[in-house]
Amino acid sequence: MDNDRPAQAIIAPFATLLTTFLWLETWVEIVSRGARHSPDDLSKLYLAIMAAYSGAAEISKWLVNAPTDATEDPRFERIQRGGFFIGLWLAPLLFAYGWRITNLSVPMPEPLKKITVGLVGIFFLKAASRKWRHKEHGIVDPVTGVVRGGSAENGFMTIVYQRIQRAPNGMAIGELFAAFPEDSKPRLYRALDKLLKAGRLTRTGRPRTPEVRYSVSTPAVVKAA
Repeated sequence: MDNDRPAQAIIAPFATLLTTFLWLETWVEIVSRGARHSPDDLSKLYLAIMAAYSGAAEISKWLVNAPTDATEDPRFERIQRGGFFIGLWLAPLLFAYGWRITNLSVPMPEPLKKITVGLVGIFFLKAASRKWRHKEHGIVDPVTGVVRGGSAENGFMTIVYQRIQRAPNGMAIGELFAAFPEDSKPRLYRALDKLLKAGRLTRTGRPRTPEVRYSVSTPAVVKAA
């Protein structure tokens, strides 16, 4: 997942800069009652940047067929996911709306309405995608580290992980075959491979031989992965 983050990291500073600039410019226009305002509308550019960041974040996670660990999300993404930007833009919109009740000379900047509505749409699209992704891939509980949710294959992967987790010294591949006699070897290997790629298991011994053994990764190993 780390390999997909540079796209988000490139967009985030531009989103932060444009948010700050346009938000302050909006307040200046409202407080000055329209005496100071820009004749240009950058709302489409701003919404395109915010949508690009959300899209890059979601696509990168959909491409990784592993449970999501929300604690690894960049700070900008956590802020965006929490609806911070909607609240940020609602503040000047409601302020201008309330002031205009008693003073019609106060402007309601058109870009302000476009940005607020656009951000609401982006937020709910991202929330829907995130909920669907968690249903399909599962999500790592930040407290216990156990995967919650997920499709049938990911549910099986969680069961395999929990079975190995209960073995202090890990489990040999033969022991795993014995523990899951009703499941095919390819299915078990797929679950083990996914857990290895996610950094949740470590493997010793030559792969796909009787000597191979799987153990739960230590926190340091998971972080490094």
